[in-house]
Amino acid sequence: MSNIYQLSSDYLTVLNMITQEHEELDQSYIDTLESIDEALEVKADNYIKVIKSLESDNEAIEEEIKRLRQRKTTYDAHIKRMKESLQNMMEDTGKTRFKTALNSYNIQNNPPSLNVIDEKLIPKDFWLSQAPKLNKKVALAELKEGKEIPGVEVKQTRSLRVR
Repeated sequence: MSNIYQLSSDYLTVLNMITQEHEELDQSYIDTLESIDEALEVKADNYIKVIKSLESDNEAIEEEIKRLRQRKTTYDAHIKRMKESLQNMMEDTGKTRFKTALNSYNIQNNPPSLNVIDEKLIPKDFWLSQAPKLNKKVALAELKEGKEIPGVEVKQTRSLRVR
């Protein structure tokens, strides 16, 4: 069976032959067009079956990703709590450095970090400025109202809808 591109090409070839000859339509041309047209419709139905199957697979994958993210979050919380418990035990007992047959343990200072108490009090010298960002929704709304905005235009695209 031909693929959809070949069927489309064949259909257009026969259609061009009909329009170029300007003669009476031979029944063989009509039959050929109808058979190609029927094959295109069958192929389109098969494409949609595959698309729906892939979309279903994507939904299952998304659910699995969500489930695994939740599991990772739970594991991260367990890890954090266990590390804190171990650190607290070591600090409470004063045993901040020791070795076992499997691991070495010690508590050390982390690099200094910034603790922001009140952002309003921080001088402007310490703030980063950000580049302006285009508000596309407002620009599109104004273009639709008939206003002209230099550098932008309304773009109309097309896509397949299957019901």
